[in-house]
Amino acid sequence: MSDVHEGRRQRLIRLTREAAHEVRMGLTRPAVRLTPEPGTGMTADSGGPFEWHAASAGALLSLTPDAEPLPTGWTELSFRLRTEAPGAAAPVLIVDTGLAGAEQSIRLPLDAHGHVRALVRLPRDVLALRLGPVSRATRFRLTDVRAVRVGRTEAALRTTLPLALRLVREPQRIPQVARRYLGALRTGGLQGVDGVLGQKSQGSLSLESYDDWVARYDTLTDADRESLRRAVDALSWKPLVSVVMPTYDTPEVWLRRAIDSVLAQLYPHWELCIADDASRQPHVRAVLEDYARRDARIRFVVRPANGHISAASNSALELARGGFIALLDHDDELTEDALVRVVEALNAHPDADIVYSDEDKIEPEGRRFDPYFKPAFNLDLFRTQNLISHLGVYRTERVREVGGFRVGFEGSQDHDLALRVMERTAPERIHHVPRVLYHWRAIPGSTALDVGEKGYASTAARRALQEHLDRTAPGARIEPGPNASLHRVRHPLPMPRPRVTAILQARTASDATARLDAWGASAHGWDVDWRVVEATPEQASTSANAAARDAPGDVLIFLDADLTPDGADWLPELVSQALRPEVGAVGAKLLTSEGLVEHAGLVLGMGADGVAGCPYRGLPRDSTGHVGRAAVQQRVSAVSAACLAVRRDVFESVGGFDAGHLPGAWRDVDLCLRLAARGLWTVWTPCAVLMRHTSSTQAEPAPSAAAAAFKARWKDIADSELFHSPNHALGAETLRFAWPPRFAR
Repeated sequence: MSDVHEGRRQRLIRLTREAAHEVRMGLTRPAVRLTPEPGTGMTADSGGPFEWHAASAGALLSLTPDAEPLPTGWTELSFRLRTEAPGAAAPVLIVDTGLAGAEQSIRLPLDAHGHVRALVRLPRDVLALRLGPVSRATRFRLTDVRAVRVGRTEAALRTTLPLALRLVREPQRIPQVARRYLGALRTGGLQGVDGVLGQKSQGSLSLESYDDWVARYDTLTDADRESLRRAVDALSWKPLVSVVMPTYDTPEVWLRRAIDSVLAQLYPHWELCIADDASRQPHVRAVLEDYARRDARIRFVVRPANGHISAASNSALELARGGFIALLDHDDELTEDALVRVVEALNAHPDADIVYSDEDKIEPEGRRFDPYFKPAFNLDLFRTQNLISHLGVYRTERVREVGGFRVGFEGSQDHDLALRVMERTAPERIHHVPRVLYHWRAIPGSTALDVGEKGYASTAARRALQEHLDRTAPGARIEPGPNASLHRVRHPLPMPRPRVTAILQARTASDATARLDAWGASAHGWDVDWRVVEATPEQASTSANAAARDAPGDVLIFLDADLTPDGADWLPELVSQALRPEVGAVGAKLLTSEGLVEHAGLVLGMGADGVAGCPYRGLPRDSTGHVGRAAVQQRVSAVSAACLAVRRDVFESVGGFDAGHLPGAWRDVDLCLRLAARGLWTVWTPCAVLMRHTSSTQAEPAPSAAAAAFKARWKDIADSELFHSPNHALGAETLRFAWPPRFAR
């Protein structure tokens, strides 16, 4: 009880200090004047109306405080920016905490008069501020740069007001936003809400930030179009791509926009194969006839009777003469460069059977939102959601081998087709193009707005997935996930149950021993060999290896002793995943004592020292994250040794943790990568949940010597993270847009 009372006392002290701080901030609003100094690609340009010359979009200025330390916490940054080249102003604030790879990039809004007045939340350990002011080479003038400290209460009001006004115009988003903020309030109190608002200030939750990102990095200029046409001319292989599109009573405006998006393709070697599913509206046939007269590449057939989308798609497929088919819904749009990018991927990988891209949604007025930035092909993720979806392009031969679309799977016919084609090929013949090439039309009744609009689609998806598992992973079963578009795979356990050795890690053996009874009670009848080790940071690898050396368990589970299982499913979930022959290491969903995400898989190049980090750290426990990825099983590059399950024979085959080179920090990431080198996957599962028993504190950065040793060993793959989109930033452990993306546009 004393620990509980002490914890309450400390929280009361903290709240009192925070309240006093709020009052002080509201009264004083301390200001810091910042002086621009030349950085990378920047030179002074004295004389005339401009004072600086930026050599490129990557040119930077350092913002140095005149007297006071750099601001931290909620800060209002303001300045005026005027450029010689029209439209070149595009300011981005770079926040440097001194850790390699842990920079934050914050897009700053600019009004029509060149003024910036942006509210951002800066970390406590900010070391330097830099400004990328422009999007291309130009001269410019920057004046009146200053930072004003703002209290949390004022920040909350100023941050939420624009969001509230936006939701008045877009009420369909209210449930999603309400769940996000209420979840943060429930699990983290006002501090949790403040954390969500802080993420919003960095662009990760801002409804406007994607507009800015699209304008800067995903909008073609005339020069881009000309460059892509030259790229097409230079291609050594120019396959015919058959765009397959079923229609049924499509409103004329959306049908024309869908077809126009195909006509606008910068890659000319396509055909559009349309099957009208006996539409009742006469304008549909009239529109199809109009376009077919205009362009011989457009062909259509009218079905004599309505057969629903699978039958109609098969009718369109019968018209296809190309070596590849691309799937287009009758009210959606392709980007101008969609087929160029796909065919470039096919030239780079001529044996590819499936090519898929990123996607987003588009409003009737043309505004784009809600992008899905995808990873490289990830089978476990694909089994929980339709990773391929749109734009999906398939080798025609493979589609016909599996019999095309199956009647009875309407609503998820694309997912079912992708599953069956995927079974006929190899993962290395499935390629991802990390660009948004497809826009889902978001109109009432569309799944682009709400998957629940078509409940039969979720039912069909679970049926398709279960049949896939019956063919490929007997005994596994599909269960509903956290929402209608997400699913869970439950893998079978052998009988009798395998023996497990659980290794409790703590700084002192007595700390771990004190938790043994609680851990034993959580095993619910399993035969668990419990072991206690002193896992000091300097000897964590040695201690873990020693405890595992004579362990009798078929499965080893390394656990921080101060974790507590949250639910009875943690042990069978970890063991069932670890026993899969293709799997090496398995990690759980770890929560802080406040109920916020501490660990949900690790991304290479993110976080402290740029080694690895968790992109969902700090989210409320029930948040699904980006397109559900914080809430579903998936392959990841690495998981934390705070909870890591592995088969004993697999652990021994790679020599366990590397106590010689990585005695403490990054031993877990290194182990996962050595397992991957042997062809074994690392899987993260949110269905095993563990919570910190003690109050969480900010993790200290890993020693730079350990990071250097890790990077020296893995220098060839440290920058080749497969499961994190290049359109998402690395740096700090917050999921946000990359400014710029990590590939050439």
